[in-house]
Amino acid sequence: MLEKMIIGNIKNGVYVIDGNPDITDEGRPLPKNIPVFDGGEYDGIYAAGDACFVVCINKASDKDFASYIAKLESSGFVKCAENAMAENLYYTYKNEESYVFTYYIKSLKTVRIIAEPYYECPLEIKGDNIVKPAIIASSACDRNFYIRLPNNSLVIIDGGWRIEDRSRFAMSELLTNMYHEMCDITGNDIIKVPLWIITHGHSDHVGVAEFLHTLPLAKKFVIDRILYNFPAISHTDDGVMPTKEKIDELNANLDKWHKSAGKEIPYENIFYNCPFYVPDAYHYELICREAFKHYNALLVKAHSGMKLNICGVVFDVLHTPEDDMPAIFKNKNDLSIIIKMTYQGSSMLWLGDMCEIPSTSCVKMYGDFLKSDAMQVSHHGWGAATPEFYDIVKPTVLFWNNSEFGFKYADKYQGYGKTKTSTDLYNMDCVKKNFFCNRINMSYAYLPINIEPPQSNNAECKILASAVSDRTYMFKLPNGKLIVIDGGWRKEIWNSFNRDELISKMYYEMCELAETKDVKIAAFISTNCYAHNNRFLEKLCDCEVKDNIKIEKIICNFPSNNEIEEKTVSKDYISMLRSRFEVLADEVITAESEQSFNICGVNLEILFAPENGNIYKSIADTSLVIRISFGGESIIFTGDMTDEISRNLIRKYGKDLKCDVVQIANHGYNNCGIKEFYELCSARLQLWNNSEYGYRFFRKDEGYTKTKTSTEVFWLDTCKLNVFCDQVKPQIYEFPLNDKELLYNNDAKNDN
Repeated sequence: MLEKMIIGNIKNGVYVIDGNPDITDEGRPLPKNIPVFDGGEYDGIYAAGDACFVVCINKASDKDFASYIAKLESSGFVKCAENAMAENLYYTYKNEESYVFTYYIKSLKTVRIIAEPYYECPLEIKGDNIVKPAIIASSACDRNFYIRLPNNSLVIIDGGWRIEDRSRFAMSELLTNMYHEMCDITGNDIIKVPLWIITHGHSDHVGVAEFLHTLPLAKKFVIDRILYNFPAISHTDDGVMPTKEKIDELNANLDKWHKSAGKEIPYENIFYNCPFYVPDAYHYELICREAFKHYNALLVKAHSGMKLNICGVVFDVLHTPEDDMPAIFKNKNDLSIIIKMTYQGSSMLWLGDMCEIPSTSCVKMYGDFLKSDAMQVSHHGWGAATPEFYDIVKPTVLFWNNSEFGFKYADKYQGYGKTKTSTDLYNMDCVKKNFFCNRINMSYAYLPINIEPPQSNNAECKILASAVSDRTYMFKLPNGKLIVIDGGWRKEIWNSFNRDELISKMYYEMCELAETKDVKIAAFISTNCYAHNNRFLEKLCDCEVKDNIKIEKIICNFPSNNEIEEKTVSKDYISMLRSRFEVLADEVITAESEQSFNICGVNLEILFAPENGNIYKSIADTSLVIRISFGGESIIFTGDMTDEISRNLIRKYGKDLKCDVVQIANHGYNNCGIKEFYELCSARLQLWNNSEYGYRFFRKDEGYTKTKTSTEVFWLDTCKLNVFCDQVKPQIYEFPLNDKELLYNNDAKNDN
């Protein structure tokens, strides 16, 4: 099979192409008169795409390679660039007709000779230092990063969306959102892009480039270079062309899904759980090449050893598909180009969707040279690079072209999944910070990368936002006991996962915070009788971990059923909860407004509790609001507090509501308390009992909406950090607050 793919031979001391149509490119002249390599073991000439060919040489020596360099020079080729990475040597030569990129991989004793038609290709750009350079994780695209250069221009890495976003939003809306965040980054309405790096030809990485030129918005972009490496079609195996019927079926499914997304379909089943077949475009790289021509940009084919210096930020190409030739690539992720970016001694690896083939090649080619301060995690945290690769890199900072919610709830339907490799990577001791795309706001990591977590002051108390539950917070007391505020799961999670496992995982979070397997809960606060806040206590008696948990007090206030107009919770359910509480706790306390408890030097105060005899419209109107104070600082937990409760608290306490931490009520949905309440709190840390993704994309069928109030609260100037539940790991913060820790964790609501 490989012999049929060989596209030329050797004649009169040069490589000759036989006119194979796979190498032609709309009339571009093919490279010719490329001198033959003497020595080593010749392994053929192969098409490399874009009118390029690659010659593979094995079992070569460094002397053989030095002789070939001399031969190029004696043949009239002029050296225009050179590079050295690890023990590997890279040279670029040119004459009036052709480039020759040739390099020697010492560990493998292999040589690659890549010939390409000549074109003017300046690879160094100078510019003024007017802004602090940064890597920025996009909030508009979950397949997209920006590198803000010192001259305030942007390098774009890929750009695209998962199929779920494509089904929910019009392409013009997605691209407009991306443009606006670029304007926010640069402060300009004309976006200057000296370099756009396309790691590989998958639509979820190149969707922006494919469609941007079709919109008037394209006039706002000045794109100088597009860097990519798509191999020849003969070296890719895309499988079977999707039929017209399949494509029509896909479009119909997308249209139907677009109408039902967030209504009949829960957001967990939208995100990375596409319930229908999604065919890849057959040889999508052909679509990409055609799209690139619309940008009046220099199209630069990446080759290993190529170095681009853009305003002091250096991009070294470590690996392209040419390194693994001759090969037929069945997985386009294996075509990802690998780039090492360096700025003032700080380095980062860009991996695209790199899988096992290039991962193994890079380890063999570079060894310890791969060590970098930061790394973009390959393939969104799904099955990708090898553990050996990650172990060599040992990154301090990880960038995930995925949302954290998307990484946690990996696709069940399309064969993707959060692998043990990526989970182990997330938890590596060397990793100090993770940046995810597709958040409410963009995340900034400034260059040079220097993430130094604050030193712990061994605070006596700590706050934990649960990763297992999106309805639970915990507070560690000085004596190691816990106060737990609510304990539950939204309906989708509760019905989708093993319930014993969920409760056990929450127990393990308690163990982590309390630093013991025998957990003592000084007070368990049930803010109201909604099932989603009480599932832990409801089922704890039926789980094995019950014997490892000791609950001293359960504090609650459930009005009688006839005191609540809303009948979403039955009288029998409330009765069942009360009986469970009596079994689980030494003492069950009915909370009353202004009641307070001193628990190991920590003051717990009931700011609001329902009063007997009153009639309340909904269960939310009966939610407890509590304040915990210690060391001169305080936290207010609001449960499902309504607007009316917040008005009552303002009338009663006024400026005395000022606190250091506040939980945003009702998951950030409608009727979550009025803005003035949170302004009076003026908290530095705001807690959201919701996932960040859940806050962005609501269950419309349940009547929830993200209100203007909660959006304004998110952006309050007094807030230094917003923390969401339901992340990959529990979020733990010292109390009293460590301001350096807030600064370290802040994902830059504002670019200061």
